[in-house]
Amino acid sequence: MKRITFLPVFAIVALILNACGGGSSTNSSSSPQAFEQEEKSFLHDLFLTEYLWYDQVASNVDYALYNTPQEMIDGLKLNPPDQWSFAMTSQEYEDFANQETSGFGFGYTSDFTLYIVRINAPAYGNLQRGDRILEVNGEPVTQENLSAASNNINVQTTFNVLRNSSQIAINVTPKPYAFNVSLGKVIKQNGKNIAYLRYDSFTESSVAEFETIFSTFKAANISELIIDMRYNGGGSIGAASALLDNISNAQPGERQVYLDWNANYQNRNSTYTFENADLSDGNELNMRRVIFLVTQNSASASELVISALKPYLGNTNVVTIGTATHGKPVGMSGRIHNSRYYFLVNFFVRNTAGHTTSYSGIPATCIANDDISHSLGDPNETMFKTALHYIATNGSCL
Repeated sequence: MKRITFLPVFAIVALILNACGGGSSTNSSSSPQAFEQEEKSFLHDLFLTEYLWYDQVASNVDYALYNTPQEMIDGLKLNPPDQWSFAMTSQEYEDFANQETSGFGFGYTSDFTLYIVRINAPAYGNLQRGDRILEVNGEPVTQENLSAASNNINVQTTFNVLRNSSQIAINVTPKPYAFNVSLGKVIKQNGKNIAYLRYDSFTESSVAEFETIFSTFKAANISELIIDMRYNGGGSIGAASALLDNISNAQPGERQVYLDWNANYQNRNSTYTFENADLSDGNELNMRRVIFLVTQNSASASELVISALKPYLGNTNVVTIGTATHGKPVGMSGRIHNSRYYFLVNFFVRNTAGHTTSYSGIPATCIANDDISHSLGDPNETMFKTALHYIATNGSCL
């Protein structure tokens, strides 16, 4: 197995971290450290040198206008297209990289319907996708009392939820926890073994998770692979490269992606390749077709994997089901200063054919709704059902 370097390509990390009932936040204004003149100068210098669009940043800036790192980033970045550059504390960075946080571990929509429950979080196995929260400890649910309950660590909360037209009470205790971001299973359809991989985030820690899952897929002699990245906002390029290795071992040593920096830093341009045969650990597949379940929340490293496969498998064999993806063809390497990490856009991500993802995202091969009335991985869930239909009919959308 290749050595993994943790090189973040964060896109919409806050989607998962802020929406899951007590997760960490990427809002740098919460940092206890003051944003002093020296740090403002450091950040400005990053914009004038390493930032991808450095030549469009003002050289004269009134630092007094900015009270927090994110305010300054928002004031200096080129928008459009840059909607991604951000700052986070060192602790937030470490928690994300190591898949650690605290709270309940679920995400919800505006009407408090759960759309995701983190794997192995306190809510996992208790609350489920599709549950609509009606009350928190006997009071009508609000964002405020839900957040307060999530932060009340080790104190049990009673949720009154609507599940399948019935109201039920469920107790969950928010705790510090480590979570998984991947889950796999094999189902049979028309004599075929079809692998399903739920993959929520490209963290460094996730590589060991999906290596084990791919060993199961390999032993099952699968013929089709479906990867669910509908909420995967990105993460480590190293993890993305390792996932590509597991998907296909047919291109040893060939280029997966190329990172293209600005004119000042062409010496930082770098290439990720498929692992050589002598590094193989035996669980790699040789897929001729891969189906991805995606939404607008599928970004960055998720799009990288899809794009990287197209020159090798062909556009028709890299299938996307759901909606167009987010549209983030760029990445960030990250720079630390005092107790903060700064992630400014640094480079374009290109596949071996030199192509980048469009800012409009990767269009869906088959349009399908994100059906939160069913669990992720349920064959009756609309996006997964569409993928199974596509396989059964050899290329027909529902």
